[in-house]
Amino acid sequence: MNKPMHYSFMHGTGNIFCVIDNREQQLSVDELSVFIVSGLPIDWNVDGLIALRDSDTYDMEVDFLNPDGSHGAMCGNGARCAVKFYVQHFLNPIPHYGDVSFSMAGTEYEAEFVDFGNHVTIYFPETQSITPITLPNALEAFYIENGADHVVIDAMQYVSNEREFEEFDLHSFAKPIRHAEQFPRGANVNLVFPKEGNRLRIRTFERGVERETAACGTGALAVGFAYASKSGQNGLSGGPYMYPIEIEVCSGEILLIHSKKRIDSISLSGPAEFLTEQEAYELFLMNQKRMQ
Repeated sequence: MNKPMHYSFMHGTGNIFCVIDNREQQLSVDELSVFIVSGLPIDWNVDGLIALRDSDTYDMEVDFLNPDGSHGAMCGNGARCAVKFYVQHFLNPIPHYGDVSFSMAGTEYEAEFVDFGNHVTIYFPETQSITPITLPNALEAFYIENGADHVVIDAMQYVSNEREFEEFDLHSFAKPIRHAEQFPRGANVNLVFPKEGNRLRIRTFERGVERETAACGTGALAVGFAYASKSGQNGLSGGPYMYPIEIEVCSGEILLIHSKKRIDSISLSGPAEFLTEQEAYELFLMNQKRMQ
């Protein structure tokens, strides 16, 4: 790849992304894939690559690529970072609040931002696919497709308290599920520990990253949707859960899942921030320590 690469680092509730303004660079998806796999000059891991480009239909088009170069799925926290990048780099002057439309993975989304893009909400269709399943190890779970493929498993089928949940070997548990034959495209695996009130603690093993990540936006959305609509069924404990639902991720931050019946959608809300390369590296180390 001979084209010069200009990129930024951002994070959404702990997910670290490399973000590219692709309006002038005009990199193809294949070129972006090569860059995220072997061209990013760092010796630590980001959770994905976000590339923004102009659109004749929406405010922007967004491409998301996993660290292994795969693409074609929605990334909730990546989308929130993309909206902040758009607000900060595409708009002049920068508004305090507003709406943004964009396309990602072939689907149209609407977003709202406040505080100059520091807090972003993405709206998803409420009519998401949710299917009760039994996993090969006889665990009960739900499969949800919301732009990405997710399995939602209540940890109380395996653990009895929060300490056991935090110490649970998610990698060994999740990897066979992520590759199970019943998920032809593979799946992200979300293990959930119900807490007091309307809060759920989640740990997510992400497809394409192939490890536990500090957060997963579409995973948080899948978990919130599952517990709001199916609590008490197929292994989901606690409840009943009512929107808004707080999702506590591994970084310690909170994603808020809400429902707007008037526009038939559920939303994913949380912060998005720019990082220097040093700040991104320090956050990576902090995340690794949290997930040990």
